Amino acid sequence: MRNFLDLGTHKFEGLKEFTEKLNIDTTWNVYCYEANPLVYNENLLEDMKDLYNHIEFHNLAVMDLNGSIIFHCHDGAWSDHSKEKYVKEYTTGSNALNQTPIYDIGNGAVFNIVDKEVECVDINEILDNICLSDPQAEIYIKCDIEGSEFLVLPRIIESNYLSNIKQMYIEWHERFWYNNGIEEKIKEKQVYLHHLKKAGIECFVHH
Repeated sequence: MRNFLDLGTHKFEGLKEFTEKLNIDTTWNVYCYEANPLVYNENLLEDMKDLYNHIEFHNLAVMDLNGSIIFHCHDGAWSDHSKEKYVKEYTTGSNALNQTPIYDIGNGAVFNIVDKEVECVDINEILDNICLSDPQAEIYIKCDIEGSEFLVLPRIIESNYLSNIKQMYIEWHERFWYNNGIEEKIKEKQVYLHHLKKAGIECFVHH
């Protein structure tokens, strides 16, 4: 069976996009993960249930381990450093980075950051649960997890299920790199793409 992993669901914008892009229908299983408890709303699932064979929505951060982490939730943002205009709806960019940016270098928005302890799940546990019950499972992944892709992708590359993964759509969050060494991140990205493509996985940039 075909399976779609929506890592970083937010408010289901990505799932709606990929439902059309990949022709996801009632023959697919869908697994959604959103770490930010200020955004997670299980009621949003109601309108999606009849579109797929099976759909799950979890308030979990997808990481390289099980347990709990401190998650930097963006509960709104100021439009710039003057802090004259506040946008309550600005919730994108929430992350689990060790050095979380205080503003978006792309548009200058200054984040209102609220730290929350959230549960996390190892990506390999997700893959285990799918592939142990269906060894022939075909998996398509949208990975939009605000910088944690640099922890999750190595786990995927080391997993036993590379042959099950058909396509990956990855948001690389370059706007966060200025805080973490741009040259190193570029090299790291290329290494991961090399391994994924060598394994026969089609990789695309997701925005």
